[in-house]
Amino acid sequence: MSDDLSHPYALPDDNESHPARFAESILKLPEHAHLVDGEAGIDYLLRTHERIKGGRYVLGTAHMPSVQGELKECFEWLLFMLFGRLPDFLIVLDRAYWEQATPLQREILIYHELTHCIQKVDMYGAPRFHRDGRPMWGLRGHDVEEFTAVVRRYGAYSQDIAGFIAAAIEGNRAHGR
Repeated sequence: MSDDLSHPYALPDDNESHPARFAESILKLPEHAHLVDGEAGIDYLLRTHERIKGGRYVLGTAHMPSVQGELKECFEWLLFMLFGRLPDFLIVLDRAYWEQATPLQREILIYHELTHCIQKVDMYGAPRFHRDGRPMWGLRGHDVEEFTAVVRRYGAYSQDIAGFIAAAIEGNRAHGR
């Protein structure tokens, strides 16, 4: 990876801190089996500039990289130049955070971003496929989008928040906390 921060993005170094190394173990988990079974192409970029959204520092984002219109061929060519293929998903991580994060923090971030990557389902919940048999990929939003202050004040006022709190309690118990 170049130390020249004038470039907005960089490819991760091909070493033990490469995001794909962390994804290897995460993709073995049952909740991500669809990505392995469907042979999802997942690639990674590091963003060299700070990104703030809604007043919060963005550590990572998951994308289905595509462009419509006249620039589609140019965009696909650029992806081929970077990755040697057209990835199904592109995960962009904040470089400054990634470089200072602990291995556990990196694992959590990759797990989070991979959780956005899904196979689409039909109205009955069955996985969807293209005519050529490849899975139809999609992106999932967050389960809970609420402020801590609201939950502190009003408690688990919705099923989403109640489920999130129950999962947190279960996770704490599983890890002896």
